Amino acid sequence: MRFKEYLNREEENHFMDLHEGVIVLDKKDIPKKTVKAYKLFRTKGGGLYPLFVKAQDRIPVGKWIEAESGQLTTGGKVKSKIGALAFRPGWHSGDMPIATHIGGKTEKSLKAPNYRPDNQVWAEVLVPDDVNWQAEAERRAKRTKKGKILARTAHITDQIPKGGYYKYKTNPNMTGSWLISGAMKVVKVLSYEQVKSINKKFGVADLPSLEDLKKKQKEEDDRADYKKV
Repeated sequence: MRFKEYLNREEENHFMDLHEGVIVLDKKDIPKKTVKAYKLFRTKGGGLYPLFVKAQDRIPVGKWIEAESGQLTTGGKVKSKIGALAFRPGWHSGDMPIATHIGGKTEKSLKAPNYRPDNQVWAEVLVPDDVNWQAEAERRAKRTKKGKILARTAHITDQIPKGGYYKYKTNPNMTGSWLISGAMKVVKVLSYEQVKSINKKFGVADLPSLEDLKKKQKEEDDRADYKKV
């Protein structure tokens, strides 16, 4: 059963309330100010899981979850399902539901992903906005001789941004920004059509589903055959 089909079942709320390996915030710690963001999850058995770091932790819907640091390597990076990654502790979400560097490949020879697998879904999430960590991230950043911030260095690597978040870009040309936060609440899982609609408003597009990709490829093949006639 596909995850989106499961969400229509009556026991959704009961099942999605389950969580494993995560810390739920106390009521006194729930943020007063919040910001909407989007996070890509892996699905398994009807549950939501992080893609790479602490990927075994089951994430509930509707509960504020505290960010925790992943296990570090001897080189100071964080361990993940795909190997060592740069250590920027906190929940990683985005200001748009787009992540074209993560996904499936129809051919191993492809250098970049070209479709969104069925077991990867976008969710609308909330992150706290009570503490201004953006100023701290920018204070720590390196700058050019002209005083311009080097985007990839405007990050916090020694602590979790509790009570807030900061925006981060791996480079100035990156589409959108990551939001790295001290906590997160999953509001709802988005359908494929909802993701397309949201991204259309931003003027961007996430990876297509495998079904849509095959449909597009067939249309291109049909047009090519028509030109040969």
